[in-house]
Amino acid sequence: MKRIIFFLVLSFALLQMSAQSVPVVCSVGFAFEISNNPNWGRGEPVIINITPGSPAEKAGFKLNDIILEVNNRGTYLKSYNTIKSWMLDNDLSYIDISIRNLETGFKTIRVDKDCRSRNGIDESKLASVFAFYSLEDVQNRTFHIPMKITTNPQAVFSDYRTFDFAPAADNTPDIDSRISAIFEQMLKKRGLKRDTNDPDLIIQTFYSYQNNPAYQPNKDPKSENASYNWRFDLESDRMVKLPLYSPTEFVDNSKVPYFLEFGYRFYDRKHIDSEKMTMVWECEIKELVKSNYGLEAYLETNLPLILLKYPYPGNMNLATYEVNFLKYNYTGISYNIDDIAKVAYVTPNSPAAKAGIKSGDYIRSIQGVKLNNNLKALTNSYRKFISETMNLRNPNTRYTDTNGYKNCMFWEVGEYNQVSKMLSKRSYRTAFTYLFNFNQYIDWETPRTLSIEIERDNKKMNFEIVPEVYKSAHISTF
Repeated sequence: MKRIIFFLVLSFALLQMSAQSVPVVCSVGFAFEISNNPNWGRGEPVIINITPGSPAEKAGFKLNDIILEVNNRGTYLKSYNTIKSWMLDNDLSYIDISIRNLETGFKTIRVDKDCRSRNGIDESKLASVFAFYSLEDVQNRTFHIPMKITTNPQAVFSDYRTFDFAPAADNTPDIDSRISAIFEQMLKKRGLKRDTNDPDLIIQTFYSYQNNPAYQPNKDPKSENASYNWRFDLESDRMVKLPLYSPTEFVDNSKVPYFLEFGYRFYDRKHIDSEKMTMVWECEIKELVKSNYGLEAYLETNLPLILLKYPYPGNMNLATYEVNFLKYNYTGISYNIDDIAKVAYVTPNSPAAKAGIKSGDYIRSIQGVKLNNNLKALTNSYRKFISETMNLRNPNTRYTDTNGYKNCMFWEVGEYNQVSKMLSKRSYRTAFTYLFNFNQYIDWETPRTLSIEIERDNKKMNFEIVPEVYKSAHISTF
């Protein structure tokens, strides 16, 4: 609990410190690193993180995009600091960035910079700060898949645009068709095309699912429950609990009832040697399975994740995934971190702007809940709320987030009404719960509009805002 509160205080403190330096800050909303990978963008910047709701996300940038040019200046063998300085050039309100990825060899995208007051904190950041109002909607989590990857240093993955599958035997099991369908769906999303006549790549898969003949049941129920592993389901955009042992923890194999293995290979048939196929990518997964999960069920959830490692794999011996899931009510208001009740900025054409909210307005209440500009009182109230509502959370959903908090838990479904009642207490100062009030446990009525009372030129005014529910799920691999 102390770590949670420390993070809340630190978040505000860092924002306050930064607000004292530069009055305006501009950003496009992605992070990059200089690649040292011979197969993907060696000597060039590769995008490794995209901020939810940022100009970069809206412009269509994707993870693993190789940045070739910034405002017509080539990036090859340029230093990180040089490229960063080009992007921070404030003479223009936009940046032209040329990229290469699995879909295109060269494409220029114009992205508008997001420039605003340094002391403003927008709703996406507030949602993260007040995540414990609705951990169901703000999740920053990591998990691992026991994966080994082997690549051919001669291969340049951006040369491959099409694929097909190795010929199937007459007695091929039905599961093979499903595996091929998942491959085709995921690779097409990444920009590749299936070509049954003259493909660049041929895909071969292999798998096994076996009982462990040396299995001895574990009689400790706590140990059994701890072995469940969280993974991200790309179909539902949710973390799901699976009967898999974590590859980062020691496991006695005699306590493992099933062994699951899956792998696939990509073969080049054109660029390296036109006379024969050459393996350019191999991926092998070996899972320890806690119960009879089933290979097909495993692949439905995990194969889409496994394929995210291509073409920029990072660690070749263990796959680490970082999930950033965010869902909140977007109005377009940024708050002044030095005076949290004051509107620092209103995004043009946002719901708040259309309703008439202006920079400089003082927000007195949201949904009838007073917004106090005393950060210390707000922090203390939030701490009190977290502490006094822990008993309303579901311990079966406990997880550790990327900041190391071990007691993150969702609300117990049967306690939703009680959670809503607790949030209505004035002593908790819960004005910012409006970010999540599309949930019944936040507001039992789940209203479609937000009632905001402001003060402008010593006059009180009331506004009705229809927020937009913003949702994003980003998953990075390392």
